Amino acid sequence: MVIRKEKLDFLRLTNIDSASNGIVIMPIAEYLQVKVQQKKLHAHSYYSVLLIKSGGLTMVADKRMYTMGRHDMLSISADCVCSFLHNIPVEGSIILFTEAFFMQSYDKEGAHYFNYLKCNRMNGFVLSSDDIERCSHLMELMQTEYRTAKLVSKELLRNQLLSLLQLLGHRITKNIGAVQMDEKEERIMTFETLVDENYREKRFPSFYAERLNMSVNHLNRICREKRAVSCGALIRNRIILEAERLLYHTFKTVREIAIELGFDNVPYFITFFKAKKGQSPEEFRKTQ
Repeated sequence: MVIRKEKLDFLRLTNIDSASNGIVIMPIAEYLQVKVQQKKLHAHSYYSVLLIKSGGLTMVADKRMYTMGRHDMLSISADCVCSFLHNIPVEGSIILFTEAFFMQSYDKEGAHYFNYLKCNRMNGFVLSSDDIERCSHLMELMQTEYRTAKLVSKELLRNQLLSLLQLLGHRITKNIGAVQMDEKEERIMTFETLVDENYREKRFPSFYAERLNMSVNHLNRICREKRAVSCGALIRNRIILEAERLLYHTFKTVREIAIELGFDNVPYFITFFKAKKGQSPEEFRKTQ
């Protein structure tokens, strides 16, 4: 299921609900309809948590296909390129929120539970029937509160969202394995955010080390400890991910993609891509 467009755009919460103030809560079917009305394939500028109550949903996120059914729950990180296919009716709830909304009040406490959303572009959860009931009830309360549009709702919704992420975070700890939140992990997360913001123009580790007020060697040691690769490899992987997205989801030529990613020399971009993927950009596109 490949959907290609002329370009990738960012979908913001205000595109979903013009009255959004950092969070949107709605039925999944309603959200999917909004996506259809946008008539574009988007990277998201927000985080998502969705729960299927009945029916089914198939989605593609960064080239990987996921099929969800009754009582499945999934989180999607920001900047993930998603498309949806729902040939059967689907019921459930989805919460969309920005990092700024969630982290406004919680600092390290919130960061501990927010961390798993940032570390993985997708998270699935193994939940008991009691967990499903609790999550469903909490999301229904949040949806009701969201619709009241009272000034007090924002803080209440943030508290309820923290409770939900706490529950899901514990299940990841139990069933999947959580990433330990410490000073080094916080540094890595800051580094990865900087890479997301600057990878098109800044490819040398020295730029990021300077921004983080540390040496390149220190940054490399942290990256190898926490991500098992060098900081340079993380930068290159981010470039490759964006190249894959553009090849997979758009009609852009290899030359256009190379220029968009900051490569002045198109043959060098092709060599760079082939060294990482084992095939040229055009070969990669044909196999998708």
